[in-house]
Amino acid sequence: MNRIFKNTSSLFGAHLIGRLASLVITVWLMPRYFTETEFGGYFAAIALTNLVAIITELGMQNPLIREMTLHLDQTRHYLGNALIVRGLLSILAYAIMLGSGIILYTPIIVEMIIFLGLAEIANSIAQLYRCVFRAHEEMKYEAFTVVAERAVFLLISGAVILLGYGLVTVCQVMLAAGCINLILSIGFTRFRFTQLRFEPSMAIVKVLMQQALPFAVGNFLNLLYFRIDLILLPKLSSEGLDANTWYGLAYTIVNAFTILPGAFMMGAMFPVLSRAWEREKGRFPSVYTFGMRWMVLTGLPFAVGLSTLSFEIAGVLFPNYTPDEVGKVGAALQWLSWAGGLLFLTTAVLAVLRATDKRRAFSVLMGTTAFLNICLNLYLIPRFSHVGAAIAMVISEAYVLIVGLGYISRNIVKFRETFPVVPTFLKAVFLSIVMWIGLVLLKGILSVWVLIPLAVLFYGGGIAILGEFRESVRFD
Repeated sequence: MNRIFKNTSSLFGAHLIGRLASLVITVWLMPRYFTETEFGGYFAAIALTNLVAIITELGMQNPLIREMTLHLDQTRHYLGNALIVRGLLSILAYAIMLGSGIILYTPIIVEMIIFLGLAEIANSIAQLYRCVFRAHEEMKYEAFTVVAERAVFLLISGAVILLGYGLVTVCQVMLAAGCINLILSIGFTRFRFTQLRFEPSMAIVKVLMQQALPFAVGNFLNLLYFRIDLILLPKLSSEGLDANTWYGLAYTIVNAFTILPGAFMMGAMFPVLSRAWEREKGRFPSVYTFGMRWMVLTGLPFAVGLSTLSFEIAGVLFPNYTPDEVGKVGAALQWLSWAGGLLFLTTAVLAVLRATDKRRAFSVLMGTTAFLNICLNLYLIPRFSHVGAAIAMVISEAYVLIVGLGYISRNIVKFRETFPVVPTFLKAVFLSIVMWIGLVLLKGILSVWVLIPLAVLFYGGGIAILGEFRESVRFD
């Protein structure tokens, strides 16, 4: 229990600092210094490079963590062979980024793609070293690299924006920050965990690829439905790249606070889930239930609170925007708040599918979700612009949750074994409703910066009084 809390705290704190640094640059500085069309092009370049970069992973990350967790003495061999594969895939991915950019976008966006693509590759290679930290359950090293990378990006990109440089320079800074991340990750791995030796082994590559390839398709489809909206919006919306800006700003705000499920379920809990499934199946239901309980407790109030204050938050963060523009960002934020809340729960679902090596189920779920999301975007964006893209995201996340939970209850953990989630859900609903009533009554009276901490204190105190903090499970 202490190890889970320590690792979750390390990852959450580091990634929270990283997301807040991104918020300062993306939400506070950039809208003040760049036009909506310029900003929309930046979001399009980010979406494209981020989507294509999934090729470099090839679904390898979670199987690599899983195998290293089960065979810690073989860390060096697994890491070395994974690096060889990723290096080859990185060349292919970068070529696709450049080719797609030339075909789809203007020269200035292509120039941004050149540097953002290299930054994605640097971070992708660094991610393999982070797999070592997670397999050994020493997330403090990942936390340090995240903070260092984001600090460099915040300080230098903030300076270049204030000095009047363009978005291409900001992308160059992002590349420099990615290289620092890579150098630090290599250093920690080299001096704390293992010497790196490139000893090609078809046996190790085969083990990784047998697990990774089915997940590779699923991971690509998963990221596709997260990124396709920013690629389709400028093409389908009558508002063009401006719609990308309004949607991208709302998405950035939500994304800043959805690091908790990633840090908790895919960071700290994933090795524990993998080990319990392989070696102590009798304990797996309690570990899964523990994770799901906390995703319910945090995801529901997040959705309720952020959606209730969405227009007020947009007004405070974008004072230089017109009321109409603030309304456009606020409308997208209101819908995306619910997608973010659902993401807490769907992260737990996907972590279980990955930890239990349910490759086919994961790929089918991601494939059908991507298909649904693309169809919804094609229908909703021409009619409702960026708000349509947000609605499509909410429906897609709800689909993942319903279908994923149904599969888990039939094939992995029976519903009766996870019954403690039900009373937790009812407590979360009750407290969220009371919190919502308070926010509705007070938001015209108090500042949003007062309402947010009040809501957090009320909800946190409520779950403490109702006994949720007393619930625990053994992880040793």
